[in-house]
Amino acid sequence: MNTAPLIVDLDGTLIHTDMLHESALRVTRDRPFDVLRIPLWLMRGKAVLKDELASRSRLDAALLPYNDKLLDWLKEERANGRRIVLCTASDRTIAEAVAEHLGVFDEVLASDGIVNLAGEHKAEALERQYGHGGFDYVGNSSADLKVWRRARKAVVVNGARGLAGKAAALCGVEREFPARRSSVAAWRKVLRVHQWMKNLLLFMPLLAAHQVADIDGWLTLVLAFISFSLCASTVYIANDLLDLESDRAHPRKRLRPFASGTVPAWQGVLLAPLLLCASLGLGAMVGGSFLPGCCPISG
Repeated sequence: MNTAPLIVDLDGTLIHTDMLHESALRVTRDRPFDVLRIPLWLMRGKAVLKDELASRSRLDAALLPYNDKLLDWLKEERANGRRIVLCTASDRTIAEAVAEHLGVFDEVLASDGIVNLAGEHKAEALERQYGHGGFDYVGNSSADLKVWRRARKAVVVNGARGLAGKAAALCGVEREFPARRSSVAAWRKVLRVHQWMKNLLLFMPLLAAHQVADIDGWLTLVLAFISFSLCASTVYIANDLLDLESDRAHPRKRLRPFASGTVPAWQGVLLAPLLLCASLGLGAMVGGSFLPGCCPISG
């Protein structure tokens, strides 16, 4: 029987998302004026930022996208008498809510508003408590290499290519849970490409006027079509990011890429403004009253 305590990371490991990003999204939705305070909190340290965001957002731990294969293994290990510890850089209130919901952890270590329990801080805390090589660590990112350097064994979850090899060079790998990769199909769902077909109605006036030979008209309408479609995708992404909890509570919508964690929320946060800028740029190229009067055909 393996008696070494099993230390488990939360973000990107036990769950297919990052609680800092989700807390920021919830605050953006529920308390938008507090978004202006985020730079001030960050100036005081990431631990302060996480504490402030967590205190201003409500979490339903039951709705998080858990890594079911990892969770099943943790339950087996605990049933065999192994001590299981949740150790995360997320704020303690979030970690404790997750631990209470799952009922599989014997202890919780987390950021506390003073210390951001990540990287070297996490490695030092675990070494103080369990000794060098006195624990096995379950992680998912290159930041966890600092912890694996002081661990007995590594369990690599959702790791980037080559991460397991780097972990093995430090302490050996007990087990690996392969990463889920964002597929083309997932990105089609993010963008709602099938909804773009509605915007083909833009071409109807040209066809109805029997002006199929009007090359300039076709080029203008193609630009308008792409502009409309990108703007609609921007709206879909924003809605999905702000409705994560309600989507996860829905039997079908919980499978959407952001809700399920197939596509990380931070990628949507970066993509939405880029799509909007591209949409506006193409709309400006169309000219006339297109931008002031446009409204994406969506819904």
